[in-house]
Amino acid sequence: MKQIGMKQIGMKKEWLCQLVVLFIFYLDSTVEVEREGFVVSHSPLITLVFVLYEALLFLLVNYVLIPKFFYSKKYLLFFASLMGAIALFGIVEEGVLEKILTPNTKGLNDVTWQSIYWFYGEILVPLMTFMTIKFVFDNFAQEQKLERIEQDRLTNELKLLKSQIQPHILFNSLNNLYHFALKKSDEVPGLILKLSNVLRYVLYEATDEKVPLANELAFIKDYIDLQEVQYQGRGEISCSIQEEEQQSQRRIAPFLLIPFIENSFKHSYGTKIRDVFVRVTISMEEQQFKLLVENNYEEDGGSRESMVVGGIGLVNVRKRLQLLYPNQHDLQIINDNQKYTVNLSIELA
Repeated sequence: MKQIGMKQIGMKKEWLCQLVVLFIFYLDSTVEVEREGFVVSHSPLITLVFVLYEALLFLLVNYVLIPKFFYSKKYLLFFASLMGAIALFGIVEEGVLEKILTPNTKGLNDVTWQSIYWFYGEILVPLMTFMTIKFVFDNFAQEQKLERIEQDRLTNELKLLKSQIQPHILFNSLNNLYHFALKKSDEVPGLILKLSNVLRYVLYEATDEKVPLANELAFIKDYIDLQEVQYQGRGEISCSIQEEEQQSQRRIAPFLLIPFIENSFKHSYGTKIRDVFVRVTISMEEQQFKLLVENNYEEDGGSRESMVVGGIGLVNVRKRLQLLYPNQHDLQIINDNQKYTVNLSIELA
């Protein structure tokens, strides 16, 4: 419905421009500028009939010949039909209209190739003006159509990427809960509560393209707490989230940050037995949102390539950053001396 509305608005503007141009040509035909001032034609109604008759030619060219031949790249047929239409309208005007409307002036002359030649010259400027209006508005409409197609493509791709991330997060959280349930740990009630918060966010709160930044950060905190309980005793996990007054007003795309944090746990705890560290620092400086994730890992525990790429999660988040924040983000991933660092900056409104 929105697309139809935009198309109708475009058509109205196109017709309005053509009416304005037609009125200007009518004034040019009826009003002359002399030394004494403006002189109006003695037969403005007859002039109006001629202008409206020629307008039929403009409409024929714009809405029949151009769509049928020019846009179909049948340029020879378009040129031939254009010349034929002008000649036909010239013959009818010279041989019929002028003899009926102006029998004592223009109607006295016979239809000759010279008169048709002069008709070509008279009609060329207004015809080219109307054709230009048509091409300009059609080009604008085509650009809008391509933009809508691109937006739909990006929206579908983002939905696909987000759908791939959501089950992954839930699967990992359920694994953690299952691990502690087997041990009949006292941590299970707290884990269930945090998992409930994660489920609520994933299933209900993170359905929009942008979510409140505060909700995304609360989700990250619960996720890190779930990981911290599972890996306790094997190293250091720290999470520092800077509070900000406008945090509740700022919005961010959901699940952009979690793949970096998730991979830091995978790299560290998947390759080292002890002395592991995972540090997550989140801050906001004016419009710049900053995420810093640091973790160590054992070089022998995995290939260097896997440490850098980090699986499907990081591939998806890179795509989402490019789609959602083009030229508004800076992502640096450093892998040096068995330390993996992710530094992400996003400009948020």
